[in-house]
Amino acid sequence: MRYRLAILALIGLGSLVWVSTAQYELQTGTCEQIYAEFGIAIVSESTRDFDSVECATLYAILKSLPSHISTAVTLIKRMPRDPDAAGRAYGSTIELYDGLDCSTIAKCRDFMVVVFHEIAHVVHFRVFTPQQVQAYRQLYRRSGSDPANFIGPLLRGRRYATTNEYEDFAELFAAYTEDARRVVNFVRERLTKNETILFEKLKILFDVLMRQSTPPSVLVYRSEVWEGAMPDGNFRGVVRRALLPCDAQGLPIIPSEPDWEDF
Repeated sequence: MRYRLAILALIGLGSLVWVSTAQYELQTGTCEQIYAEFGIAIVSESTRDFDSVECATLYAILKSLPSHISTAVTLIKRMPRDPDAAGRAYGSTIELYDGLDCSTIAKCRDFMVVVFHEIAHVVHFRVFTPQQVQAYRQLYRRSGSDPANFIGPLLRGRRYATTNEYEDFAELFAAYTEDARRVVNFVRERLTKNETILFEKLKILFDVLMRQSTPPSVLVYRSEVWEGAMPDGNFRGVVRRALLPCDAQGLPIIPSEPDWEDF
């Protein structure tokens, strides 16, 4: 479908002015397409199935990821509410619990963060090499309790990344796919203070997102919720992705407006 994004600016006492318009080609997917394209079964053990907005958002997330990541997931399950969790992952399975949904734009943003977080666990379990598993474990142990070594300040200030090495990587992955620019800038700031551990963790994440090219390039992400993205005019989660070259430090060079590919 054709989706038109209009960017509006507030001027004076709430008046609106049209400043730019861009047009993107978005393909809205379904849970049936997720199974057909990725071989991922979508099931429900709750009282309801994933709705069309949730399925479209899941499809966008999976479509945006390199195939060796998306195909590492084999099952996504909707589960009854759990007071202690919004999602869980084990092996190649992701569980998403009632209460996590796309019923509002704000909740759909949270839905995207949690899904990326759980996919990161599958990456840790099934995509990481033994050497990467060991390297990340050592980085987590070296991190201690210093908040400068974790990404928590970018995820609403939460300290969940300090729980263990798996949550540490999952929070980093979730923050990077929510807003890669913010993460890269945060890491650059840490490097100016000779704080390198978070940068070393990010390089392991880059290992699973790199493309073999000269100069080296890495995928960068930004997750948003767009009004009117569904065929019926409803909102849904949209993942923006760009392949960008890296600088001498190995961090992506992100222009003010990358040439985004939208999913």
